[in-house]
Amino acid sequence: MTPENLRDRLKATAETLNWKVSDEPAFVSKRFRARQEDSTAELPEKAIGLRLGHYPVIVAPVTLDDVSSMKDALRRLHSQMVIARSHMPPQQVINAHIILCATMTAPNKDWRRVVDLAERDEAVCRKFVWVPEKNRLDASYQEFVAGTFLAQPWRRTETVLDAPLDQNDGLVQRILREEGLSAAAAEQWVRLAEQYPADPDNLVPQLVTAMDLP
Repeated sequence: MTPENLRDRLKATAETLNWKVSDEPAFVSKRFRARQEDSTAELPEKAIGLRLGHYPVIVAPVTLDDVSSMKDALRRLHSQMVIARSHMPPQQVINAHIILCATMTAPNKDWRRVVDLAERDEAVCRKFVWVPEKNRLDASYQEFVAGTFLAQPWRRTETVLDAPLDQNDGLVQRILREEGLSAAAAEQWVRLAEQYPADPDNLVPQLVTAMDLP
């Protein structure tokens, strides 16, 4: 499996969400925006830049040999992402992701720990690793996507127009009573919280006053 294969899958998934997608070669440039000289940092090979909706992404291959090699790969990827961020609108920098495509697993080693190392590392940006399974390629991809920003489970859920929202109020009031408020005070707290956007400056004094209700 190559990063090009993963890129195509990611773009196809984003398009099903009606997101605008585009290739962004500047994200994998060797130069910072408005600079004339190449960066001297060591950068990853075969990386791909793209934008999925509001998410700037760098896709790159990675091997899962050991922790040391993954750390080296992350160092190069971090350098590339720093360059890529100079080519992004400021409001999209926070949405930047690195998505790695495992080109080889090491079945006799603890490769899952290597994947965990990458995905827990949030330096510079979030990261995801897809480990393709040859005998269930599509299924493994769908399982991977389900853990990323491309997952939108509410699209597969039927809309409920008559949900009993008043049950939530009852639950909140019960918890407030358990924490020591009287029934009247708990009811008033819920009412004030519902009115919060209309009078935020006076919310705290009103909550304090409500605590004295019998």
